[in-house]
Amino acid sequence: MIFSVVLVILISFQSTPADTTDLNNLSVGKALEIAYQHNPRVNQLKNRIEAQRQQQPLSLGINNPEVNYAKEGIGQGSFAEQRWVVSQSLDFPLTGYYRLKSEKAKTRSMELELEALRLQLKADVKSAYTRLAYAIESSHLARERVDLFKSLRDAAQSRADLGESSEIDAMQANLQLTEAQNSMEKAYQDIMDARYNLFETIGLEEEQQTYDISFPDTLHYVAVDINQDEVLQQLQQHPQLQQFSKDQLAASYQTKVAKSGYLPDINLKYYRQDFGNGFDFNAFEVGVSIPLWFGVNQSNKVQQSKAQYRVQEWRFQEEELSIKKQAEQAWHGYETTQANIKRFRKSIQKKSKELVDMTQKGYRMGELDLLTLLEAQRTYLRTQQSYYDTLRDYYLRVIELEKYLQKDIIFK
Repeated sequence: MIFSVVLVILISFQSTPADTTDLNNLSVGKALEIAYQHNPRVNQLKNRIEAQRQQQPLSLGINNPEVNYAKEGIGQGSFAEQRWVVSQSLDFPLTGYYRLKSEKAKTRSMELELEALRLQLKADVKSAYTRLAYAIESSHLARERVDLFKSLRDAAQSRADLGESSEIDAMQANLQLTEAQNSMEKAYQDIMDARYNLFETIGLEEEQQTYDISFPDTLHYVAVDINQDEVLQQLQQHPQLQQFSKDQLAASYQTKVAKSGYLPDINLKYYRQDFGNGFDFNAFEVGVSIPLWFGVNQSNKVQQSKAQYRVQEWRFQEEELSIKKQAEQAWHGYETTQANIKRFRKSIQKKSKELVDMTQKGYRMGELDLLTLLEAQRTYLRTQQSYYDTLRDYYLRVIELEKYLQKDIIFK
């Protein structure tokens, strides 16, 4: 049995386009590089943020000026009055100020959403790669299972030919070999499924999803010490929670916008008039709106914005509880799988292999029967598969904790 161990260098996000020209070796770092550039959700959100940034200056409440021209006395011959009017309406300055602050908070919320999405994308890519590496290791174990049962079939047939055992033992060994070959085919299919899941996650184009792509990063045990208190302390700094905090801030500014509706809007007008016979005049006019129907308009808007602010408060609390639960579950899962791996590496792995070697020798010498050897081999293969299952779960838990700690631990 061969255990391959390959270390990986995790490439952090770069703003330059991902290099997809050479995919013969698709490491975790390269997969992340491609995902940051090609993932559809990331690119959608980037463009939404750009659109939101353009919304900020539009929130100042500066309307386009109006130009009017009027002429009276047409057809009278002796007298004609004409007038040019330029008018400009403005929201009360506080209204535009608070609206701008609200839009800036919304923009920052979306930027934090992008940060959270990148953290989630990193976890998704690493998790997909972990499942692929697990499928590859399982296929190696499936191949070893076939080799073991081939040796068993040959030994059983040899003993049957020599009359040392019945033909039934040889038939049973052959059936075990057939079952192992079927399992190997299933392991190959699992690799194919895991490959395409990884390709979908990173957004790799269809024509680049070739069969000659290799995956150098493998599963191997990396002992890491993750403190539960550190995980919980970092939660408040997680962009997913900070995003909801900015949503609250934006909602609070919207309440101030609604309250500023009690204040009058401003309208400015400039006149250029000609009353005929050389009577030319310039004039201006200043007007303010009177919020006479504040009981119907402004008061309802204020109450509406307050309710929306309370919605954001409850959303923040809901998200805080949810993210804490997920982090706690991830940490306890990490603790359990780490203990299981240490126990296996300390004693189970070595003893199960020794058991197979001893029973194989005993069977060849005629000291043990076929059923004893079969059970020993099944025990060895079962413990090996259990180890890979636990190692996969250990990786997945640590990767999930990376998202909350906002730092690389596995595949770095």
